[in-house]
Amino acid sequence: MSGLVVFTSLREALNAGYHVYGRTERGYLARLRTDAGWALALVECIPAKSEIADSFPASDPPAQP
Repeated sequence: MSGLVVFTSLREALNAGYHVYGRTERGYLARLRTDAGWALALVECIPAKSEIADSFPASDPPAQP
C-alpha cells in the first residue's frame, strides 16, 4: 500500500493528474482515479506554523490581570 502524496503547489498536483475535491486549513484535498481505486493527496499551499516555545519558565508564570 502506498503512502499519502503531499504536493507543495496546486499546479504540481494538477500536472500529476490529480483533481481537487476539498479544502483544508492549509490547502486542498486531491484525488486521482486509478485501476486499484482512488489515490489521495494533500496540497499544502500555506506552510505549517512553527510552534513558539513559552518564554516564561514554569516557576515564573505571567501575572494575571
